[in-house]
Amino acid sequence: MKRTFTIISILFSLILSAQQYSGISKSHKITSTVFDTEREIRVFMPFSYTESDTQKYPTIYLFDAQFDAFFDMTAGLMDYMAQIGELNEFIIVGIKTEHRPKEFTPKYVNEKTKTDWKDIEIGKSQLLENHLRDEVFPFVEQNYRVEPFKMAIGHSLGGTFVLNTVFSQPDFFQAIIAISPNLSYDYEQLVKAFDDYFKSNESLNKLIYMSAGTVGNMENKFRKSAQKLDHIIKYHNPKNLNYTFRIFEGENHSTTPIYTISNAFKEVAKIWTISEENKQKFLEDESKLFVENLKNFYAELSVWANYEVRPGVDEVNGYGYFCLNAEKTEEALKVFDWALELYPNDANLYDSKAEALEKSNQLKEAKRYYKKALDVLEKTKNQYDPENYDYYKSMFSEHLENLKK
Repeated sequence: MKRTFTIISILFSLILSAQQYSGISKSHKITSTVFDTEREIRVFMPFSYTESDTQKYPTIYLFDAQFDAFFDMTAGLMDYMAQIGELNEFIIVGIKTEHRPKEFTPKYVNEKTKTDWKDIEIGKSQLLENHLRDEVFPFVEQNYRVEPFKMAIGHSLGGTFVLNTVFSQPDFFQAIIAISPNLSYDYEQLVKAFDDYFKSNESLNKLIYMSAGTVGNMENKFRKSAQKLDHIIKYHNPKNLNYTFRIFEGENHSTTPIYTISNAFKEVAKIWTISEENKQKFLEDESKLFVENLKNFYAELSVWANYEVRPGVDEVNGYGYFCLNAEKTEEALKVFDWALELYPNDANLYDSKAEALEKSNQLKEAKRYYKKALDVLEKTKNQYDPENYDYYKSMFSEHLENLKK
């Protein structure tokens, strides 16, 4: 069965049936020896997480998740874009920060900085780094199905923190979204750090998306420092760095996250998602099968992401229907075969292949795969809540009965 990802279809399904394609979030308290207290994180899982017990997900680490609206907006944008096919799915881990100046800022190199901040404790970002490395990352890896790829999102001082990890913890994050980062901190310590780095390194294998607004004294101050960093990065033009700096005219320090996250996700999607245009090119490529072009795309993505990336179960199912809707039934069958190699315990994929077989008039095989869908559904029943299980059982049974008629 084709899982539909258009807005109209999603809304229609919410009205007419109990099926709701939405993710869920949980909160956890972690006993931290680094901070000598309990620290809380919030984890968002996309809808498909509960549909398969084998699929793994890249992870977004969102800082300042103590602001629930910030977390909800980020999760909602990711979920929305994933469900309309414009972005891959992520697990989102929200880090709730308790002392932002202390935890987000690196050790100052200019003594005037301490005086400038007066009685506010600063310069101990290493504590948060240790908390992530020794306590948060292991917890997430033990309790959730995550891939090695990590993206970081930080706003203001959170943006300072995520950019600083490029040097302090280079293995932490493959992609960084820095929203209105405070790069004036410590007399532009980070701006100088990037310049020094590129003087001796010609490559940086990361994605960095940085933004700034134009309204408000603080935002304008931060923007000027960000523009200096932008000039440095463009001057050195490092290899392998996927870099964007975007100024949002008329936006202030509080509104830049709204525009930055959605636009940054689009940049991530350019790397991670096959556009409609490219899918059409794959389909029209007479030198290779559609499925071979898919495999080549994910092989190249795997090199960039530093692990073996494979499409999510809904993504690969969608590729099959892309072929099927274009009347390329044999191509669709090859995609569904690949999908079942990747996810042999996904009942919906058997139903999808059965539909393709039915369209190609291979009715005996179609009947076998409709039955297989029901069989796999029974074997994996514990993976579904009762409502979803009943929904799929009814749908698969209906398809089988229609074929018999």
